[in-house]
Amino acid sequence: MDAQDRASADEWLSSRNHVMTVYRDAVDDDRDHLFPLRYVRAGYESDYPPIMILPGGPGVASVFPYELVRRLGASKGMDILMMEHRGVGMSRSDARGTDLPLDAMRVNAVLEDMLAVLDHARIEKAVLYGTSYGGYLAQRFALAHPDRVHSLVLDSPFTSVADEAAQQHALRSLFWYGENDRTESVARVIRRLVEDGTIPVEESGPVIAAVHQYGGLSSVRDIVDLLVLGRGRLTWTSVYQALAATEALPSTPFVLERDLVDRIASTELGFGHLADGQPLDPLALTALRAKEYEPFAGEAFDLERERTAITAPTLVITGERDLMIPASRSRLAAEQIPGARFLSVPGLGHSLLDSHAQLALMAAMWTAAGAIDPFLEKDTSSLKRIPVNELIARGITAALLAERHSPVRLWAGRRRGPLPPLRS
Repeated sequence: MDAQDRASADEWLSSRNHVMTVYRDAVDDDRDHLFPLRYVRAGYESDYPPIMILPGGPGVASVFPYELVRRLGASKGMDILMMEHRGVGMSRSDARGTDLPLDAMRVNAVLEDMLAVLDHARIEKAVLYGTSYGGYLAQRFALAHPDRVHSLVLDSPFTSVADEAAQQHALRSLFWYGENDRTESVARVIRRLVEDGTIPVEESGPVIAAVHQYGGLSSVRDIVDLLVLGRGRLTWTSVYQALAATEALPSTPFVLERDLVDRIASTELGFGHLADGQPLDPLALTALRAKEYEPFAGEAFDLERERTAITAPTLVITGERDLMIPASRSRLAAEQIPGARFLSVPGLGHSLLDSHAQLALMAAMWTAAGAIDPFLEKDTSSLKRIPVNELIARGITAALLAERHSPVRLWAGRRRGPLPPLRS
């Protein structure tokens, strides 16, 4: 997207949202290189403390993708604030319209951006709701500026490269080694399909992880069963191509723009650092992006050790089937932060903000009201999920059903015959 198109899109988004601007140094103490840091706010008239929502990423925009979430929160009486991350969307360029330099992409600078937004909005204390990478930022900010934090909601929070090691282990434990009784049989078939080349090694991890995230164990079983029958290839290829396109494209303007901020992900946080090229490696595609930046040299900040000093009331929430930040890692965060409470939600995967916005907003509202414990006692099973997650899940299910009942693919599967026996 060229500068003129971005300017037009910027103007359109500003017309739909209450967008405000803080001019910030792109690089520390470089007053000659300022950029407009944008943020949005909805629901000023609230009885609750303001809630700053920090999405995952880095690279996920705030203004456009979460417009409906902010409107929903405001309709429930919440005051919601979201910052467009530097190097992304409406905060991508400097005052002259030039992309920010990679040197501007640092976690410490993002933390100071958050402080500048709270100052500009005249917010003394805010509830920080952070999901995934946003949860990492929320914890770091609570340590750096404890006087500005009312409370924390950490949704599937990222902590360190140890999360990716846990992600690899969790996926392989379920679907390669079959260490769970419910997945032992499907894992045995996946090993066979990888061995005979039906499932390419490099595709196995990303696709199985994505199908599980949006469709759960039943969808993983379905796609594996179809591959055995000589079907399922179209769905498998479509999922992989969608994932590969997301990884390969430098950006989807104002939605997902990782080409600049991947310097944070790869160099500071070590995303993809542990990719090993073995079967069922969920990091395979992430590692391809990491090659574009300076190599990861270790974490400069030990969050796992330092977060024991967090003093803000904290609720840690996770989806029971989250394999991106496995529930054990989220539970560890709750154990290490003094007084933190923990909630695992059945039937959900990574990031409740993206998969169940109603529940995420309820968690934020009750935390803002200082009522974390009463929230944990509530029955939330009747809450409706946000449509985007349902659409993705239904899309995978519909594709699998179509391939299961396709007469052409049935004929092809019968011609192919049964799979050869698995070699020991």
